[in-house]
Amino acid sequence: MQFVIGIKMGRVVAWQLLIAVATAMVTVFIAGKNAGISSILAGLCSVIPNAIFFLGFYIAEKILHKNSPATFFVMEFLKIAISIGLVVLIFWMYREVSWIAFLVSYVVALKSYIFLLSKSKS
Repeated sequence: MQFVIGIKMGRVVAWQLLIAVATAMVTVFIAGKNAGISSILAGLCSVIPNAIFFLGFYIAEKILHKNSPATFFVMEFLKIAISIGLVVLIFWMYREVSWIAFLVSYVVALKSYIFLLSKSKS
């Protein structure tokens, strides 16, 4: 199983971060500072686990010279666990979370990679 690691995946994470920041900026203008903070935190709940996921693949391929389906499943489990942990931590530490802004931004950030990957095929 061969995965394309490096620049393409790094670009996906960078674009996902850019989309998360843009969503937060729009949210600030529409709903205010609290919603904007909630929005950027939601974006980070998606971007940070994806960056760790891709970093794990990069380490497996470039440093360990091993890339197997087990690597994918372990990194996917870590990505989901980190994402859940970040969401719980945010709701525990930041009491003024705007639920609507958080959920909308989280979904936008999570689904942005589909557009980015389909765009790279052409």
